[in-house]
Amino acid sequence: MENQSKISSRKVKRFAVVSLVLIIFSAILIAANRKQSDKPIAGTRVTLKHQDREENFLKTKDVEGLISQQGINVDNQTIATINVDEIERIVQSNPWIKDAQVFVDNKGILNIEVTQRLPAARIFAQDGTSFYIDTAGFEMPLSQNYAYSVPVFTNYVKQANDSINEHNKRSMVYLSSIIKEDSFWNAQITQVDMEGLNKFNFYTTLGRQKVRFGDTSAALEKLDNLMSFYKDVSNKIGWDRYNVLDVRFKGQVLATPSIGWVPPKDTIGEGTVPKPEPAIAQNVVAANPKPTPAKTKESAVTARKPEPVKKVAAKADPKKKEAPKNTVVKPVAKAKPAAPAKTTVAKKAEADKNKKDKKK
Repeated sequence: MENQSKISSRKVKRFAVVSLVLIIFSAILIAANRKQSDKPIAGTRVTLKHQDREENFLKTKDVEGLISQQGINVDNQTIATINVDEIERIVQSNPWIKDAQVFVDNKGILNIEVTQRLPAARIFAQDGTSFYIDTAGFEMPLSQNYAYSVPVFTNYVKQANDSINEHNKRSMVYLSSIIKEDSFWNAQITQVDMEGLNKFNFYTTLGRQKVRFGDTSAALEKLDNLMSFYKDVSNKIGWDRYNVLDVRFKGQVLATPSIGWVPPKDTIGEGTVPKPEPAIAQNVVAANPKPTPAKTKESAVTARKPEPVKKVAAKADPKKKEAPKNTVVKPVAKAKPAAPAKTTVAKKAEADKNKKDKKK
């Protein structure tokens, strides 16, 4: 019994000592925290994330102005009285701010870390309004401090169904990311015009052409086909020869020539068969045969008027489409040679001879 009482008294003393130490330590911490909480805010530090990027629409004074506009004077606040959650809500109310983290460090400085929204495209709606959208499709107003260079989409119509609007915005964000990633398309495509739901047309810098693009399905393949057309056709015949290019169909580019320009005809193009000569062109030769009699040595000595040749040629019917072999006349060489014509001197000599014979 005595041993048990001795052990119990020792445990009680040890427990009492430990408890006393904890109470004293807790009291010290509470006093220190109360003293720290009573300190005024030493200052405000605003940190804009991704500040090295080009799209810095916000400035430090803009974030500080959001807090002061709500009537919160940070300089007169202490660590205990300042409402960190309320400041976060005020900062995140700005449409250009995606996220905000607010806390007080051990030096009593109020830290505000801001993550900005990154614009993906600029939209011009049919109702005359204009705004940016970020990669999540969130709408942001235009900034008075900065105009960011992003692909421009025009003729946007806000639909009553929010799901359709979200689908259109996702399509614009996807198409804009493809254009921005390629330096050539970023410089070539100056405007993207919406034509109905999820259908787009491009307007280009070189050639000032309209490109009918369609929806965003197989977008990379369509741009590759268009690039091939530029290399194989536009570089050879000129960038201003066609004013409309259609890449909506798989594996091909349909080109509409500019007004006043006639494209060259490819008579032996791939997949075409050359057209045969018209049959009329062959019949023209045999339609009106005009056989010319061959001049032989005998015909050269014959009389001036080859009557047999003329008679046969006169009977030829020009309306009949017969082959030359059916209308060829008999050769002149087979005709009997005519007697040579007598000259005037010969006739006179013969007359004198006849007179002398009569006198005898």
